[in-house]
Amino acid sequence: MLKNDKNIYKVSIGISALNEEGTIGGILDSILSQEQNGWILTEILVYSDGSTDRTVIEARKRNKLLVKVKTFKERKGKSYRLNQIFKAFRGDILVVFDADIKISNNNIITNLINRFRIEDKVVIVGGNSRVFPPTNFFERSIYTSYYVYFKSREELRGGDNVFACTGACIALRKDFTRQIRIPRGIINEDTFLYFSCLKAGYKFKYAPRAIVYYKIATNLRDFLRQMFRSSPEAVNLIYKKYFGGLIQREYFRPKIFYLKAISEIFIKNLLGTLYMISLKILTKPFYFYFSRNYKLSWYTAVSTKGKI
Repeated sequence: MLKNDKNIYKVSIGISALNEEGTIGGILDSILSQEQNGWILTEILVYSDGSTDRTVIEARKRNKLLVKVKTFKERKGKSYRLNQIFKAFRGDILVVFDADIKISNNNIITNLINRFRIEDKVVIVGGNSRVFPPTNFFERSIYTSYYVYFKSREELRGGDNVFACTGACIALRKDFTRQIRIPRGIINEDTFLYFSCLKAGYKFKYAPRAIVYYKIATNLRDFLRQMFRSSPEAVNLIYKKYFGGLIQREYFRPKIFYLKAISEIFIKNLLGTLYMISLKILTKPFYFYFSRNYKLSWYTAVSTKGKI
């Protein structure tokens, strides 16, 4: 890791974007307006992964000295574009944002950067990604699974766990990213990075005040797309050959904790919780098929895109 004499970090931003014309301008404006306390914004790399809308046009309207846009006609997926960004960025720290989120305030990046100051072995910092409040029965139903997920993030090991490492907002040290290449077929780059970090003997830290918001899936098809790529069952099937028993250990939640969290959401939303439990039971046999027969087009949740 390189730092200047005043311990000021040079920060690069990386964004892989696919048809994000409704949100890319807002997120770039939010990044450019961040308070630079203890860090300097070096560049914002926007890689358009086969966008067919005005994503590139909107991105190029922003600060041309800092915002560097690359457009690719063929869609390769976020993991592929991140590998390109990992080679290209120039900062000491790379902060990766999804292109369809809302940044909550002007100190998000500062809150991420400060966690690296704990010790040099910290090579990944996860932000606090949250969904917007649900507005109907379906959204409230699938939120029941988010409730348990967020409880796991906040209450296990002080947040320094796999549930706090999400691709919507994640920061990485340069030296670590230079060592990493996300293999072809990996659809959940955030958990791959998390397990790679631990396997190599490094540390992950959670930044609870670095809050970003993203849309919840508004239909069953999109939710299933998300579930088949990011649930612990899916991750275990896809990553077992890379990380072995490390996955099961990291996803372990004490039974008392798990039952307590489910009981809480049962009380808050009985019908919605029953709906989600039934859905997960019915879909469980299909995890193996989807993980073994990967197709990039299966995993794009269209309803989570659009203007926030």
